Amino acid sequence: MRDDRRWAELRDPVRPWSLVRGPTEVGMNVKALDLFVVVAASASLRQAAQKLGMTPTALSRQIDALEHYFNAELIDRNASGMRLSEAGAILARRAPGLVNDLRATRALLDDLRGLQRGTVTVQAGGAMLAEFLVPVVTALHQRYPGIRFHIRESRVSDLFTALTDFAADLGVSIFTPETARGFVQWGCAVDHAVIVGADHPLVGGGPVSMAALTRHALALPDETYGVRRRLDRAAAEARTTLDPVFVTGSLVAQKELAIRGIAALVLPPICCRREIANGQLVAVPLSRGAAIETSIDLCVVPGRGMPFAARALHKALRQFLEEQGRIGL
Repeated sequence: MRDDRRWAELRDPVRPWSLVRGPTEVGMNVKALDLFVVVAASASLRQAAQKLGMTPTALSRQIDALEHYFNAELIDRNASGMRLSEAGAILARRAPGLVNDLRATRALLDDLRGLQRGTVTVQAGGAMLAEFLVPVVTALHQRYPGIRFHIRESRVSDLFTALTDFAADLGVSIFTPETARGFVQWGCAVDHAVIVGADHPLVGGGPVSMAALTRHALALPDETYGVRRRLDRAAAEARTTLDPVFVTGSLVAQKELAIRGIAALVLPPICCRREIANGQLVAVPLSRGAAIETSIDLCVVPGRGMPFAARALHKALRQFLEEQGRIGL
């Protein structure tokens, strides 16, 4: 348990805030909340301090500041480590949302002063990152060097949780489930194609039917991915079965297998723009019966205001997609 004399000292109303909280009350607590999230996920203060690159004493002082602010003990320290108190468990659940909400508010206030800066967190599937998202944020950085970008890769199922929990400002989704359509602010239609190496037997033979596709070695993601479920349905309708030789959700691995001529992929051609442009890969259309159509969706939480950085990225992504037209072959 806490040393009572030290606890009383921290509770002393005449104790200078600078000794506990730094130069500003709110600023210190935003930082301390960030640190507390790491502490709550650790077995001990020492372990959390190592993750954060701090000394245990400095970290303990930050937790003390939070405890003073909330007038509650947040962690129980003992010889074997620590555990969250009931108050600490409540704060651990709410801290990420509190921090993100405060930062979003700060960004909106910056907007009032016309400051073209801020931080935007965008979450997207791996297939969208290298060939779509990175070129857009690169151009946006050159235009607005004051913006900071946090780019996270995730599956669609995690993307909407991140938006709801304030862990992301903007999501880029493909195969958005019907239950999440309310998050979609704008979308652009996208077709899938068979992606193969330049010397693959499917090149030059016209649109590929599902029956023809199953006669070749395939590299596909597992059944938790929307494209795989859509392909499985198309195969069932064609009275055949997909039996991929390679099962992986890694776009890097899929591309490498195709470039080596080992496997055929099923992806939007935009995901392989560079490899197609330099002749390493070829996009072959699927036949009408095997066609897979979906959309690339820009997703936000309905009714939640977006600060400048998020608005700027949303606009740039939309312009990029509109310039592409219907993204197909």
